Parts: sequence; C-alpha cells; structure tokens
Amino acid sequence: MRRSTWRIHHGWFMTCVCLAWSTGSVERAAQAQSPSVKSLLAEVYFRATFDGGYEAKSTVGEAPILTAESTDRKEKRNGMTKSGVTIAKGEGKFGDCIRFSEKSKDVLFYPGTAMHYQTEDWSGTTSFWMRLNPDEDLKPGYCDPIQITQKGWNDGSFFVDFDLTLPRDFRLGFFSGLKHWNPENIPWEKWPVDKRPMVTVKKPPFSRTHWTHMAFTYRDINSSKGQSSEAILYLDGKAQGSLKQPMKVDWDLSQTAIMIGIDYIGDLDDLIVFRRVLSADEIALLATTALEPNAN
Repeated sequence: MRRSTWRIHHGWFMTCVCLAWSTGSVERAAQAQSPSVKSLLAEVYFRATFDGGYEAKSTVGEAPILTAESTDRKEKRNGMTKSGVTIAKGEGKFGDCIRFSEKSKDVLFYPGTAMHYQTEDWSGTTSFWMRLNPDEDLKPGYCDPIQITQKGWNDGSFFVDFDLTLPRDFRLGFFSGLKHWNPENIPWEKWPVDKRPMVTVKKPPFSRTHWTHMAFTYRDINSSKGQSSEAILYLDGKAQGSLKQPMKVDWDLSQTAIMIGIDYIGDLDDLIVFRRVLSADEIALLATTALEPNAN
C-alpha cells in the first residue's frame, strides 16, 4: 500500500473512532444528566413516608413527630396526640398515608433540626402528595398542609396553603424575615395582592379521587453575592409560577418546625425535603414515579 493511500485509510479510521467516541460521550453525558430515582434518593435530606407510623428520617438522624397546642408551639408533647389523625393503611399514593379527618387546634410538627438550613446560599426542594376536595372538605379558614418556620407564617417562612374564599386558591408563600420584607410592619390586608410574596393557583387540580403532587423549589436564600432568590411552585410536575426577590431567613433550628396538616382535612403522603433545587425534569419524575430504590 502506498503511503498516501495508508494516510487516507488511517485518517478515515481515526475519524470513525473519534465519531464513535464522541457519540458515546454524548450518550453517556445525556444519561448522566437524565433524572433517575437513584440520583434523587441521593439528594434526600428529610423524609416522612407515613408507612406504618408518623416518625420521619433525615440525614442527621431520626425526626420524631411532636404535637403542639398551636402554631406558636409554646407547649409541645412528644408523639402524635392530635385528634382526628390516623395512618390509613394501603390508602397512600405509595403504601400508607397520613389522614386528617377533622379540624383541630393542635398542630403536628417535626423538629427544625431535621432541615438542611444554611446561613449562606441556601437552596432546596420540598415535595409531597395530597388528596382532597378543598371546596368541600376544608372547614372555614386558612389551611396550611405544610408550613416551615421559626417565628410565624409571615416571618421567615415557606408554606403552601388554601385561601379563605370559594373556590379556594392554592398558594405558595415565600417570606423573608419580617424586618427584611416588611420593615414598616404594614398590615397584611393593606399590601397590594400583586406585591405579596406568593404564587397563586386558580382552580387547582385537587380531588378526592386521585392524588395530586405538589413541589416547590427555592434557590439562593441568604445569598452571599446579594443576588435574588427564586422559588417555583409545581403541581403534577408542571410549573405554576415563580417568585424572584432577595430572600433573607435567619433561623435557630432548635426553635424551627416543619408543621404539617394545619387545619387540613384530607390525605397527605411522602413528604420529602431535598438538599438542592431539583430540575423541571426531576420534578416531573417525582410526579410520576415511586421514589424507591427498585423503581428504576
């Protein structure tokens, strides 16, 4: 074979090798970026599955459930002692679920030490499932299926709630410390609705006959670079709206609480807090797949 011919064949061979390697690299990169149950499980910080009981787990250990006389949590009791609450065996989205059958002044919560709070550049995701008809099942008044705070609903708090009036809106509240977002302490009712730090969903898709997945992400809280924080609300894997503004939260975790089922009547399942912001594709996977090691 002449040297020039060898060069042609050699060049063709190396081109094929490079293309094959490049294609394989692209495929491997795509696979690495594709969401999977395994990758999501690695990011779980806190989880309450309600399978067989109320206790939860976090990366810092067991997270016992506690009961308080109100959201102020000045008096608290060990264990689940709230009336009208049971574990509904086999009725959950996955396995068992927690069922709230009546409105009660008592509040269930997990200790804030189970949260992954950071004083700088804090991000994460909260996810759970609900089954109820808000307009028919809930009693008059606000209802917060989850509220995470140290001081109050409007003072360094994340929550999702159902509004007062029928048909009930579903909302994400994303509140900095009160002195940061409302330094003049202007009464809530005087704040323009479009200026409130909330995402509102009209006619949300909740029902007694099927489970609805809820998730919200939060990014760059207590930013060390002074950039805006962002929160996004998802229902059944689809983004419903977002908030973008500087966010400051100063928590003492020993005084903070992950409160669940505040004035809620319905079923709730698989409450998870992730240590980072999940992508839209990862949220979509959560909304369609059981987060168990053998799921995929």
